[in-house]
Amino acid sequence: MRYSNVTNVNESNIVLLGVPDESKSKAFRKGTRNGPNNLRKALFASEYFKRSGKMIPICPIKGSLSTKKVLDIGNVQRRNFYSKICSLIIQNKIPIVIGGDHSITTTALHAIKKSTQKEINLIYFDAHPDFVTSTKDYYGSVVSDSIDCIDIRKSVFVGIRACEPEELFNIRKYGANIIDPLDIQEYGTKKILKKIIKICGNKTDNNIYLSIDLDCLDPAFAPGVSVPTPCGINPLELIYFIKQILTKNKIIGCDIVELSPSFDINNITANFAARLLKEILGSIIVES
Repeated sequence: MRYSNVTNVNESNIVLLGVPDESKSKAFRKGTRNGPNNLRKALFASEYFKRSGKMIPICPIKGSLSTKKVLDIGNVQRRNFYSKICSLIIQNKIPIVIGGDHSITTTALHAIKKSTQKEINLIYFDAHPDFVTSTKDYYGSVVSDSIDCIDIRKSVFVGIRACEPEELFNIRKYGANIIDPLDIQEYGTKKILKKIIKICGNKTDNNIYLSIDLDCLDPAFAPGVSVPTPCGINPLELIYFIKQILTKNKIIGCDIVELSPSFDINNITANFAARLLKEILGSIIVES
């Protein structure tokens, strides 16, 4: 990937890795295993201009890539993913993971908790709370499978609009902080951002993990996902939240999941995911 500007992990402060796996998805729409490679292709197709034989990168809307030392280590098999995240965290690298189905987040959270011995403040963008308890170890039980890894009171779930009855019960039981698209419409992005920051911490913290399921977006903007759900947030709202969170907080890791190229239309979901990755790289706080 062209944003990979160093040659080894020791030189990097951000490490990109793909997990082309959907073995724990129960979606009827398959194809997230192709998400990592498709997102990389979209970076070439939509985030560069070609002129006079040169590839000219498009800059982030705000922020800069100049101070970021990024290494793309390629794709990792699921069976090696846990140990890879542990290794990166121990070396104080920030992993950015491209999925794959959302269950890869469970593995990442367990690896981070094991490596840091600290609870994680999770910021979870999704149409679904993934709080199923009657079924375990799949993409709909991420939060319940990771409940011992996160500080639920200092975590927040944004874009939620498709809850099963047992998930609503679990949300109330654990006191999870839910922000649905109607909240964003009613209060506006600035007030919602303040709420997210208040819940999750401040700039001195280093235990925030960002998980972005692309189905948090309305399917009008992101049709290429496993479980498209109407009444979602729009791309600019998501970009605003992500960039503001990143400029106000250190994060310990991040993922972008559930890109399903088989159901995309003119690559609009993949192209947005590519821009989202660029804006994350532009705004993320790294150690100088």
